[in-house]
Amino acid sequence: MSEKMKYCKWCGEQIDVECVVCPKCGKQVEVLKTDTSTQPIYINNSASAAASNPAPIQRKLPWYLRGFWIFILGCFTGGLYWIIGFILRSNWKSHN
Repeated sequence: MSEKMKYCKWCGEQIDVECVVCPKCGKQVEVLKTDTSTQPIYINNSASAAASNPAPIQRKLPWYLRGFWIFILGCFTGGLYWIIGFILRSNWKSHN
């Protein structure tokens, strides 16, 4: 074994001495060296309601279409009422 090689403690593969993660098994071989002179980095992963879930956009129909669907529904149901009434009336009159 040369001076620049070491063995992975998980799979036993011969790896470079500077490797932190084994290229064969992918496991961490040694602890990462950190510089203690720098300030620690804090990562805030909290999911606040305002940041993660913005208010949904409510779309309004234009003023000329707001009553349109009520008008169509009224015509449809009223039209059905008159058609069914006409059929029932003609059947009733024919039997009486």
